[in-house]
Amino acid sequence: MKSLRPVTMLQFILIISSFQISVAFLSIPRELARHAGTDGWMVIFLGWGLATLSSVAIVKLMKHSPNSSILELIQRYTGVWAAKIAAFIFMVYYLLLAYDGYMIASLVIKLWLLPSTYIYILVLLLLIPTFQIAQHGFQAIGRYSEIVTMLSIWIPFIYISTLSNAHWLYLLPILKEGWLPILSSVKFMIYPMLGIGLVLFLYPQLVNKEKALPAMIISNTLTCIVYLGITLICYVYFSPDEIGEYNDPVISIMKSVEFQFIERVEVVFIAFYLFVFSCIWIPSMYIVSRCSASLVGKGQERYHLAAWCIVIEISFLLYRPSFIKSTQINYALNYIGFMMEFALPAGVLLYVAIRKKMGGGQRT
Repeated sequence: MKSLRPVTMLQFILIISSFQISVAFLSIPRELARHAGTDGWMVIFLGWGLATLSSVAIVKLMKHSPNSSILELIQRYTGVWAAKIAAFIFMVYYLLLAYDGYMIASLVIKLWLLPSTYIYILVLLLLIPTFQIAQHGFQAIGRYSEIVTMLSIWIPFIYISTLSNAHWLYLLPILKEGWLPILSSVKFMIYPMLGIGLVLFLYPQLVNKEKALPAMIISNTLTCIVYLGITLICYVYFSPDEIGEYNDPVISIMKSVEFQFIERVEVVFIAFYLFVFSCIWIPSMYIVSRCSASLVGKGQERYHLAAWCIVIEISFLLYRPSFIKSTQINYALNYIGFMMEFALPAGVLLYVAIRKKMGGGQRT
């Protein structure tokens, strides 16, 4: 196995958390309000619990082969062809995540910033830094996540300033529809918590592997604190009847913020938030290139990355996306993501544990 550049604990936490927050941050208040009303903020705690359970399964699984990715682990226990199939499945999955990220970012930019610019041109401008960062692997991605976090530290204070217009009575009564809408809305927390599956590829490069599980719990907790904060702020700013009507309530709320030196704060917010957006497609494109190189069995990962960047650009050149199509992909990712990041690690862990217990061990 080739030498891997180490990833620090802070980078590990921020890679996962920034991946989760990226595009889901804009839609989570709207989706929870539509399906659980003003009690939707309670669903976030259930999503945290589900993500934590999956984190435990992922870390336990990777402990069986701490210096190998999930693809090498599958090859060791089930054979080459199973690893090839797994590489193809992960490649398609993270390609879909990257495509979804590019779609949402380009649509938001076109709607709020550059309405006259073609989407394929916007995507091209986003693909160039993607290639420059992703070709250097998780260590560069981790450093990039640290920079993005520092650049975004001012954003929470802007949202806190909107609480001067808050109507806290919008949250009452609690449990107005009972527990059923809350429990049935847990599935909509799958998409916002996607990102824990990165550990299946990131774990071998982690410096302190024994602290992987606490780091994942910290990452999930940070994500849910951000989700809880923005959801509650949107719930007390917009009335229960109107929050579901806004396509991007997280951006629309910025219109109430005014400074003497800037008129439209939402424009500055979107421009800065592009860095956060990129935290979903940069690691996704890197994993796509790794899986592609593993599947083909030849060629450097950077060449595969360049090829997939060209494929993404051509897809946006031939197809014009929309917010409706983006919402449909998000709903599909609730189910696909559950299978890939929640069910699959638990299933592979169970298989490996049974093989070891039966004395099957590793394949040579």
